[in-house]
Amino acid sequence: MRHFKIIAWGECPFCVRAKALLLDKGFEIEYVVLDHANNLLKEIKEQYGMRTVPIIIKKEGENEELIGGYTDLVEYFKSNPE
Repeated sequence: MRHFKIIAWGECPFCVRAKALLLDKGFEIEYVVLDHANNLLKEIKEQYGMRTVPIIIKKEGENEELIGGYTDLVEYFKSNPE
């Protein structure tokens, strides 16, 4: 099943915007808020080579594609209208 995963902070405005954009487009999302897991967030940032949140990942079955942050998501949909 295809869906998007967002690694987020609870009060991050770009995380909230990414969530709203994906929901408005009708996608199912996995929204992971890591407000109280600094070490885990650091590990995930290193895993994906990201320095900030949101970290947006497109998942389809076992496959995943790093989209990036919010502005990367906006650009993704400009290039890949769905």
